Amino acid sequence: MATSRAAFAPRRGAGTAAATAVLAGTLSEQAKTSFETIATVALARGLAPEGESAQVVPIDDLPRRMKEKKAVVLSIASDRFRLVVALLCRLDADGKAHFARLNRIDPAEWSDQDFEDAVNECGNIIVGSINRDVGRYFPSVGMSTPNVLDREALAYLEALGPGHRRVFQVTGLSLDFYAVLFVSPTGAVDFRAEVEALEDAVDSGELEMF
Repeated sequence: MATSRAAFAPRRGAGTAAATAVLAGTLSEQAKTSFETIATVALARGLAPEGESAQVVPIDDLPRRMKEKKAVVLSIASDRFRLVVALLCRLDADGKAHFARLNRIDPAEWSDQDFEDAVNECGNIIVGSINRDVGRYFPSVGMSTPNVLDREALAYLEALGPGHRRVFQVTGLSLDFYAVLFVSPTGAVDFRAEVEALEDAVDSGELEMF
C-alpha cells in the first residue's frame, strides 16, 4: 500500500517551534571556558594516583587509532543545560595497573569485575567533582550513574542538540587518557568559574565519593 508523504510531513509551524526551542538555549564564551576549567581540574584530580601529577590539555579531536575501546559516560542536568562527560578507558593490563595504583591495591587481587567497578568509580569521582563545582553557580543540578559504552557511541552526543564539545588529553601519568566534554544549553547559561578556588581544592586533595 502506498504511503502518503503527508503522513511524514511536519505540521505547519512545528518546525518553527522546534527551531525556536533550540535557539532559546545559549552558552556564553565565558561559560564555555568555565565548564572547561572545571572539567580540567576534575580530570587532573581524579586520574592522578598519590604522588603523581597529571596535565590536562585540550586537543582538536580524538586520535583516529586508539587503544581505548570503552568509555565511562555520566551526565549532569539542570534546568538550563545538560552536560555529558565521557572518559575513554583501556580495559587491559596497563589500564588495570593504573587504576590499581590509583586505588592503592595490587592489581593481582582484582577480578575483571573489580577492575570495571574501579573504572566506574573513577568516572563517578570525576563527574561528582564537576557536579559539586558547577553546583556553586547553579542551585539545582543532578548527576547520573556511570554507564560503560562502546567508544563509537560517543558519535551520538550530537543528538543532544547544538552545544559545546571539547576533547581533552590527560598526560604525565603511566598512560594517557582522553575525555570528551559536551554541554547542551536549554536556557541562557553565563557564569565565570573562580579558578583560584578550584585550584585550591586540587592542592588540598579534596575528593568527594559518590
